[in-house]
Amino acid sequence: MTDRTENHISGGVFFGAVIQGRTINLALPDRPDPALAGLPRQSATFAGRYTELEQILAALAPAARDETVGTVVVAGLAGTGKTELLLQAAHRALREEDWFPGGVLFVNLHGYDAEGTVSPKRALGTLLRALGIPPEHIPPGVQERALIYRSALGALAAAGRRVLVVLDDVPATGKIRHLLPSDGSTATLVSSRHSLAELDALALTLRELPTDDGRELLCDALRTALPEDSRVADEAGEADRLVALCGGLPLALRILASLLVDVPSRPLSHLRRELEDAHSRLSLLTREKRAVTAAFELSYRRLTKDQAKLFRLIWLHPGRDFSTEAAAQLYGESVKETERLLLDLARRNLVQSREPYGRWQQHSLVRLYSWERLRAGNDSWGKGLMRLLAYFHKMATLACEALFDPEAKRPTTEQPFADRAEALHWLEAERHALVAATLWAYEADDDLMCVALAVPLSQFLALTRYLEDAGLVLATGIRSTRRRQDAFREAALLSLLGVVLRDMRKLRRSVRMHYRAIKICRKLKKRSALASALNNLGLSLHEQRKFDEAVAAHTEAAELFKRAGDRSGMAGALCNTGETLTELGRVQEASHNLRRAAKIYRKQGDLRGYAQAMGSLAKVTRDEGKAEQAVALHKRALDMPDGLLIPHERAVELSNFAASLAAAGEYEAALTAQQEALGTFRRLGDRRGEAMTLGNMALVRQEQGKWTKAIRLHTLAMEAFLVGKDDHGLAAELRSLASALLRQGCNTEALENLELAADLYQQTGDSESALDTLELVDQVRSRFGVGTRSVAP
Repeated sequence: MTDRTENHISGGVFFGAVIQGRTINLALPDRPDPALAGLPRQSATFAGRYTELEQILAALAPAARDETVGTVVVAGLAGTGKTELLLQAAHRALREEDWFPGGVLFVNLHGYDAEGTVSPKRALGTLLRALGIPPEHIPPGVQERALIYRSALGALAAAGRRVLVVLDDVPATGKIRHLLPSDGSTATLVSSRHSLAELDALALTLRELPTDDGRELLCDALRTALPEDSRVADEAGEADRLVALCGGLPLALRILASLLVDVPSRPLSHLRRELEDAHSRLSLLTREKRAVTAAFELSYRRLTKDQAKLFRLIWLHPGRDFSTEAAAQLYGESVKETERLLLDLARRNLVQSREPYGRWQQHSLVRLYSWERLRAGNDSWGKGLMRLLAYFHKMATLACEALFDPEAKRPTTEQPFADRAEALHWLEAERHALVAATLWAYEADDDLMCVALAVPLSQFLALTRYLEDAGLVLATGIRSTRRRQDAFREAALLSLLGVVLRDMRKLRRSVRMHYRAIKICRKLKKRSALASALNNLGLSLHEQRKFDEAVAAHTEAAELFKRAGDRSGMAGALCNTGETLTELGRVQEASHNLRRAAKIYRKQGDLRGYAQAMGSLAKVTRDEGKAEQAVALHKRALDMPDGLLIPHERAVELSNFAASLAAAGEYEAALTAQQEALGTFRRLGDRRGEAMTLGNMALVRQEQGKWTKAIRLHTLAMEAFLVGKDDHGLAAELRSLASALLRQGCNTEALENLELAADLYQQTGDSESALDTLELVDQVRSRFGVGTRSVAP
């Protein structure tokens, strides 16, 4: 026997002192080294990152060694849950048999904490000690340490003891390469606020959580602390609003959960009301040592002077997103220099690039932080804001000229838009910003700028069917014209407000606005403006089914446009006259007016107007019983290059085209066109257009003998007509539905619909249709012997 105990180890890789065990553990010195603290515990609450988690695990799996480089970089804004995602992935991977028998090395580099940042050299020293390298064998230089570190990891991997390296909160520095293994087998997970696109790695960028995932995270965090808590389920709508106010940022949602845990009786609605005050939101998102502001502050301190200035000034942009050109106006430097700085901020995830390239956005909480930094600084931002508003006015004016006014000839150097499509694209992209800028100008008592923006913008919003925005801009612009005592522009905006109210089916108010505009124009003796107001009045009178009055208004407008030398305006009035004459059954007169309008538009080079005239002429041709000729005219209108670019105008023409196709017996083609039109009407929120299209689709189904489908479509159309406040359209739909019901043997229900239709026709002033419908009621009652109430004409 002997007192000596021996422990023989064979079949391994040894660098000095031997550490036995699956996972490498550290014996920390008296002062804990922040570079290495073992693998931290994963959170019990995890939501919304499941796709990214599966991508990481797929890259870490042993089967993927020969297919990937074994490095995954997770980047994103502070607070998006990068560290938590790495921990979830690392813990999952370590539980998999034979994935990482050598264990895990975790390093938090504190890359954005100026006082606590861990250098690669220091991190390598700690990692080498963790790998069993005696301190006396660790060289002083970073290059030599990196060589030994990589050799050790490679040797472990070769011996079947593959290690997972997790590098958290990595700064944007090329020195991070010293910490990356080079053996092709050791896997590495990296998180950073920078994109680190220069690394040969799978790159994942975390954005805000969608509403459902954010609600799940908030609920799970609450239920983990308070298992019986049901506030999220009880106030699901309030929970969704909280997620939106936090911009789906996981850090903010976890802080909210903590605040709710602190006071279990606190309703979500109470917290939501506090958060709705944007000026205090960031200060509320703080608890103990966790704060959204503190997380952003670490990123902000790393910015250069120029980057920080642009970051602050971005808050002044009023839109949801912004272009490089608009940011350049705020910053006061060239577009090229501004783009360079924006790319720097994007690499730091303080702004996000959007499609198409050249547009950017900020997370909502980052935007609030920008405002705090701007308010705390001494930037001279007034000139930048004025430059931005002047830029918006100039570009909006030029875009609307290109889109709606082909006669406005400008030198090529002054017109930045190559064609109408490009102008429309710019206006669509800047819509939210332009609306917000107009309202801001009014609130700032800058009535001149408010009106200057409202005039072109409201025209675009009205014609593209952004009716709520159009009404808001017009009401604001009218108030500014009155403060400026600018009667001429007040009349223009009043008339356009009448058009918007017409499209919103507020017909009485619409007519009142037009008459106010006409009164001002007559007083000012502005012939062209009066013509426009009269022409718009005719449109509203048409919708009130006052067709004779509408024709008179359009005819007077056409004569005034002619005297003023406005050929395009005259053509528009002639087109509107033709549309109304068609309703009156005066088909030959309608055709004459429409052909005159088409000829003028063609001569003026106004392809949009020409396409609209062709479409209207096609309807007249169809009413004349020439369906095939009508189809050909519709095709010319739809195929016109640079013609019907505005989605709503194209949808209207498609719906009319479908009616002509159906008249020609081309039912499937008609349904295809109607489906496209229906999608546009629904996207734009045009319930009346949706209703008319559904009704026309139902008529096609009737022609095909598909009565059940026809009844379903008629029912949907009726619901849309009710919402769209079109009683005359609803009456026509009730009558059409009755026809399908009769074919199905639903005689009583059909008669009830016919009687309702007769009532509505009478209420809308269409006595002729009311009498015709009542005659049909009598015929059906006599034929089927169904008793119903009598309806007086």
